[in-house]
Amino acid sequence: MKSYVFYDDTADYEAYDDVRAFLFDTYGEDNGWATADDVPDNWVYDEISEQNNADWRELLHDLGRVFKEDCYLLTGTCGRWCGPAQGGKFINSTDDLLTCIRHLDKVKLYEENGHFYIDGYHHDGSDHYELKRLTQKGYEFADRNYFAHDRQLHTTIMQNNFYSALPRLASRLYGV
Repeated sequence: MKSYVFYDDTADYEAYDDVRAFLFDTYGEDNGWATADDVPDNWVYDEISEQNNADWRELLHDLGRVFKEDCYLLTGTCGRWCGPAQGGKFINSTDDLLTCIRHLDKVKLYEENGHFYIDGYHHDGSDHYELKRLTQKGYEFADRNYFAHDRQLHTTIMQNNFYSALPRLASRLYGV
């Protein structure tokens, strides 16, 4: 199985020790730190946040390029206090994507065998989405249906190879 992670801030705590070691190696002598344990915690958290922000900005820039070329459909479930809610949205820009995931506290965007997934976590539960690219026939079908916010339309498009295709974003964006 081919897997590619575009962005993942769900594992920040796992990166803590590596970031602490990096900061010690980079700034330890200038700050008089004897060991990596001397690196202040807020420095570690700030560095993790800076790295995440830089990765996120780069990813949004890259996704913006492909969203200009094709129309996509994002479907999945949003965790709620009363149980998961299904939904979908046509995606033509990074702003469209962000309206679906802005509420997430932690998020992972990844690809497995050409499928693009988004897993996110927030106070009410977890969200799970899949993004597919509309084919020309899919775009025409959605257009004939006014790009409606309709579960049956979304299901038909997502489950039909004539209407949607795997986005294969890792290959399109990074040649992997």
